[in-house]
Amino acid sequence: MSGLAGWLIGFAAVLAVWAGAVLLQLRAIARRYPPLGRKVIVEPGTGLQVLEEGDGPPVLLIHGAASNLRELPSALKGHLDGLRMIAVDRPGFGWSDRGAAGKGWQLGEQARLIGLLLDRLGTGPVVVAGHSWGSAVGLRLALDRPDLVKGLVLIAPASHPWPGGTALVNRLGAMPVIGPLLAFLLPPLLGPVLAPPGIARAFAPGPTLDGYGEMIGTPLHFRPASFVHNCEDMAFGNAELAAQCPHYPGLALPAAIISGAGDLIVSNQIHAKQLARDLPQASSLRVENGGHMPHWVDPAAVS
Repeated sequence: MSGLAGWLIGFAAVLAVWAGAVLLQLRAIARRYPPLGRKVIVEPGTGLQVLEEGDGPPVLLIHGAASNLRELPSALKGHLDGLRMIAVDRPGFGWSDRGAAGKGWQLGEQARLIGLLLDRLGTGPVVVAGHSWGSAVGLRLALDRPDLVKGLVLIAPASHPWPGGTALVNRLGAMPVIGPLLAFLLPPLLGPVLAPPGIARAFAPGPTLDGYGEMIGTPLHFRPASFVHNCEDMAFGNAELAAQCPHYPGLALPAAIISGAGDLIVSNQIHAKQLARDLPQASSLRVENGGHMPHWVDPAAVS
């Protein structure tokens, strides 16, 4: 046997063992973080996972990047009494389907599917509370379906294009073939190990919340499809926000902008400050030491 043939056989054996470990990890993640609530079919072949609790005026909670519907309710639990909470896995995240192939990353497409969800639920106009990239989707929902949105609560919002583009990992993850291959081989096993520094950065300059990743099901993000979907959102997101933000001055509805002092993830100067300028009925609240997580640092103020 030639040296090259032996090397190839050895590499294939290592790859097979690694792939087996990935599959075991994915099954473990699915068992540990099963779907919450129910799946609502919003159009043929596409369902969105939704968690509903309480009675009263409806509030739609839209999570941010690399997350799922557990995040906002976990932070605000006990603070939403008297309201009908509707938390949704954004298209392609958690346990929701992505929707139409090749366009699920579009803010307009995600807003369209969530609008269909509200139609199916018969909510009427809702207050939309979005965190980070969930704010971008919430803003788009208000632009495209003003009949469904009567107010906005924008938490550490992503709203305007930022300089410098996006990270290399997002560009690679959004590429055809290469992205799905890398997303299968690396994030399921390495993601949980590498997640804590990212979580700490989100909570900075304040302390990290112990058990945050376990509480909100962060490993769900490291499944291959979810990881690719997040890379797509971020890789194409700058252009999406550049096209969307000129329309914000036309949103004549109450909007509360809640930012965390010292946010290292989403620049307050680029996003919250410009959003306060662009929205005609905006009010602003700054949470000291809130970082990118003001809803965890001061959930009473947010609610």
